[in-house]
This record gives sequence, structure tokens and C-alpha cells, in this order.
Amino acid sequence: SKGFKKSLTLFGNNHVTPQPFVCVTEGSLDTMWLDQHGYTAVALLGANASVTQQELLLNLPTTEIVLCLDNDEAGKIATEKILTTLSQKCIVSTIQIPKGYKDVQDIRDTQILHSVLKNRTLW
Repeated sequence: SKGFKKSLTLFGNNHVTPQPFVCVTEGSLDTMWLDQHGYTAVALLGANASVTQQELLLNLPTTEIVLCLDNDEAGKIATEKILTTLSQKCIVSTIQIPKGYKDVQDIRDTQILHSVLKNRTLW
């Protein structure tokens, strides 16, 4: 909405409790989908992570940030940028979204979703 600064917030940040890892998505619906399947998640509300959002990520009560950005060019570029910035400050991992899926919300098979997150790659 008009006047809302996406770059100053993480969607779902206020619901994060101490967890071994927190997933980071581009969109709020992706975050809600992961939450419905038992994964704590926050959303950037876009493909870019501002300096403020990166600071918010570093302050989450977790030891690992799991990047679950979209399986498109913008998501891949954003993943690389965030990895470059955050990997020197915390543990960061990435998931590999299987071919045929745009984002985590497209993965409707619960077993595939769990497998994707279990088989994440530490950076």
C-alpha cells in the first residue's frame, strides 16, 4: 500500500521464535505456505534484501538462514547477493527448487517440500 516501506520490514518477523533455522522467501504467500508445513519463515516482499532487511535477518533468533527465493532469474541474482553479504556474518544455506516449480509455494507434495528443505546446501 502507499507509504509502506517494504525495505524496512520482514513479513512474519514478529512471529519468529528461537529456531535452528529460519527460511527466507520473496513473498508473503510463500512464507505462509512454509509456516503451514511447520517451517518458520519470513519474506523480503520482493527479490531484493535492503541493508535494513539484512540486519533484521542477522538479528533473528536462529543459527541458520535458509534462502528459499524464487526459481527465476531475479531469485537467483538475489540469492547470490545475499550469500555474498550474509555468509561472512552467519550460517547461510540455499535450497534447490526442482525443475517445474517457480517457488516453494508451487511444491504441493509435502514429501518433496520436506526433502528440498532437508537437502539444503550450506554456503
